[in-house]
Amino acid sequence: MNKTEIVKNVNAIDVENRKLKFGEKLAAVINSGTGTFHFQMIQMFLLFFYTDVVKISPAYVAGLFLITRVFDAFLAPVFGIVVDKITTPWGKYKPWVIGITVGSGIFGWLAFTNFNLTGNGKIVYVTITYILYSITMAIGAAPIAALTPAVTKRIDERVSMGQLSYYSVIVGALIVTMAVQPLYKVLGGGNDSRGFFLIMGAFAVISILIGVYQNHGIKERYIIEPDKNENKHSLKEMFAVIFTNKTAIIVYIYVFATNLANGIRTGASIYYFKYYFHNEGLLVVAGMVSMLPTMIGVVLSSKITKRIGIKKNLTTSALVTVIVTAVVIFVPSSSIGVIMYMVLFALMSFFAGLSNPAQATMMPAAMDYTEWKNKLNINGFMGSFSGFLQSLATALSGAITAGMLAFVGYVGGAVQSSGTIFGLKVLMSILPAFVAILTLSVIWFDLTEDKQAKITKELEKRRKNVEGNVTV
Repeated sequence: MNKTEIVKNVNAIDVENRKLKFGEKLAAVINSGTGTFHFQMIQMFLLFFYTDVVKISPAYVAGLFLITRVFDAFLAPVFGIVVDKITTPWGKYKPWVIGITVGSGIFGWLAFTNFNLTGNGKIVYVTITYILYSITMAIGAAPIAALTPAVTKRIDERVSMGQLSYYSVIVGALIVTMAVQPLYKVLGGGNDSRGFFLIMGAFAVISILIGVYQNHGIKERYIIEPDKNENKHSLKEMFAVIFTNKTAIIVYIYVFATNLANGIRTGASIYYFKYYFHNEGLLVVAGMVSMLPTMIGVVLSSKITKRIGIKKNLTTSALVTVIVTAVVIFVPSSSIGVIMYMVLFALMSFFAGLSNPAQATMMPAAMDYTEWKNKLNINGFMGSFSGFLQSLATALSGAITAGMLAFVGYVGGAVQSSGTIFGLKVLMSILPAFVAILTLSVIWFDLTEDKQAKITKELEKRRKNVEGNVTV
């Protein structure tokens, strides 16, 4: 089908081979860190906040998480279509990315605020604030994922951005795992509610400052807009394009399985440390233990990826994650068990750091492949479908964790039964390991570095042959 395109290039010079400044890269990927902070807060502390601080039943929270996140999952692709069709005077993806940064900070603060309401008032407030927080996080996937292909087409720069993105992920994760638990205790002075309120309020202010920085730092260079007079592509056509793209399907399976497995394990971790090892402070220790191996993995990622390739890197990491997670079921509730868990967690963290920058190249590659094969730029929609799966995975992980707690008879703050303890062990090992098996789908990822380079060159030729309007 013929398609009229307008290629907008903000630089007059040949920018296909232009290296990005550090500030440009950071502005484009910093949402990985802020997003990680929020997702970790939701997965590690929000269920705990609702059940042990606000005193809401796990059964209600399970229903709230599931219904809201499923709604978010279906909302995300719709928002992706909107992003693809609209270009604002301030950019195509940039304004949305900034809005998500600021909005998630504000709504996150409201969600972790306890006004000591009673009865239905408490339920209504929690429901409304969680829905707003959840929607903001869900719709952010579309513009954030679509931004990288609009910023650079260089594979090495994307790998570099992937590394920087993962460094920001590490920072966001470490803040949550290492700092939040002791901080809400110290800042609250015995009032956990006040501690969470202050932490999330401070991060809301930081989010606003990050939004200002992104406004100055993000540079969109490769924006392809359809002519206003062309036939619009239907949702059916866009889904057909995605589901005939094996690369995209593999990426989506990988994203879904990774988020679901991590969500289950992360959501259960505070309960696991508190009631299995009888030491809630181990949550911080685990964060500290994971930091060094993760950083080493990220540093080595570029060299390892060049040596063995993206697919082998990701496959190895997936296999290690499945095995290590499953082995946790055998860890005893003793001091030796604590050491065993930390060693296993450090090993898994190393391979996660090694593979994550490579993982970050998969979706931009799938987007470029779609543009190359179908002459159709639907980056926002493809990113939003990734957000759909992330939201669905988060919904299921939160509901599974909360539902399992209710099923095994968990009672907040009480001595737990042996059945409850076994349920926590299953949540930390068997269930996430079973889900993580799906990440091995990356074995069939055949969009090699050479093929990506070929696609990039052909897309470059198309752009150079387009001046004004060109019928393809």
